[in-house]
Amino acid sequence: MPKMIKNYPTLADRENEFTFEQGIREPHPAEYLGAGIQKIAEWLEEIKTTNCLFYAKRLSGNDTGATKSHQAGIYFPNKVMADVFPEIARTDIHNPDYFFKAIVNSHSLPEQELRVIYYNGKLRGDGTRNEKRITRWKESAETTPLQDSDNTGALVLFAFLKEQEEKNSEYLKIWVCKDPEEEAYAELILGEVIPGNGVFGRPLNIFGGFQLPNGKLQNPNVLPSSWKDTFPSGQDILNFLFEKYSFLDIAPDERLMQRRSKEFDLFKTIENIHSIPLVSKGFDNIEDFIAVANSITNRRKSRSGRSLEIHLEKIFTEEGLIHFSSQCVTENNKKPDFIFPSHDAYHNIGFPTDKLRMLAVKTTCKDRWRQLLNEAHRIKNPFLFTLQEGVSVNQYKEMKHEGVTLVIPEPIRKTFPEEIRSELLNLSNFIEQTKSL
Repeated sequence: MPKMIKNYPTLADRENEFTFEQGIREPHPAEYLGAGIQKIAEWLEEIKTTNCLFYAKRLSGNDTGATKSHQAGIYFPNKVMADVFPEIARTDIHNPDYFFKAIVNSHSLPEQELRVIYYNGKLRGDGTRNEKRITRWKESAETTPLQDSDNTGALVLFAFLKEQEEKNSEYLKIWVCKDPEEEAYAELILGEVIPGNGVFGRPLNIFGGFQLPNGKLQNPNVLPSSWKDTFPSGQDILNFLFEKYSFLDIAPDERLMQRRSKEFDLFKTIENIHSIPLVSKGFDNIEDFIAVANSITNRRKSRSGRSLEIHLEKIFTEEGLIHFSSQCVTENNKKPDFIFPSHDAYHNIGFPTDKLRMLAVKTTCKDRWRQLLNEAHRIKNPFLFTLQEGVSVNQYKEMKHEGVTLVIPEPIRKTFPEEIRSELLNLSNFIEQTKSL
């Protein structure tokens, strides 16, 4: 039987696109998740067959204007801007620009005109900047969810329509996820979108699970040889990470961020080892394609399942905070991420309440932070650790009103509004406070 899908599909394969698409059904159809996400499911289905470059990210405080930064506006990495707008990469003129149309489909907003500009003064010798930015997000629209501080942390999907690779994108379609249900559906297809790390590529590759990682990867020769034959578990990857890359000479906050970055590099390297041969040889039938695509996508989604909690457990122990229980059962069969000093102390009615502490761990906290309020009835002032790059002042006030204290890695403090930064605990603060109880 001839190979139906040779290499991973690209949008250049226009002749085979119709047949390919008719044979594929998303492994997580909208009807399984409820009618509330029907519209985003239809939007993604349309984008999947569109000739475009697709980018997904979570909005930071700088993106939405929550930090009131002078550079407020959506940040796109250099790779995205270079591929989406190749024609403005020039230095023969000062600050070349290009105008294009855009529409926010999720909120049924009118079409607007945006401007991409390349500040090239540093290369020309007549300025200090060397960056590309998209501007005018609010110039032709009174309001936009992309510049709403309450959407800090929200998942946003960008589809840059593009007919020719060497030309600029002429149109942009945007979906700003409005609630956790829409985000959950999108991440079922894309895998987890971590704050500070976007997903970029051709939609057929991304939605099919075959968007292979870019960037600097770990040298495969330093990995255990058995990993080339069998994909290691998340715990195995973390054990290897902690052994080979301790970062014990730096503070806990930086250590966490460095380890998370290194873990992602390790995972991408291992995925390359296992995925490239499968993708390169093609498939005999659609069923085989779907099986491999699902396997890759599910593995990416589960990679970070308890990863962040395990990173924190390791750092707690390294820093002498050894008395804690993770995932212990409390009232109504709830399982808070961490109880200090222990499960037994929490369930001992004679143990002083003011000596108890709870820490919830959430990669993103927008719309999810309320989940922790009833996880431990004896503890009225829970703590929440997050990697989300900022919250709005209104969101923070709600958390504070409910007694929640935010704990963040120190390197992302600047992504939070200036007026609340002094009230945030970093990881080192939290560890020292908890040890002193």
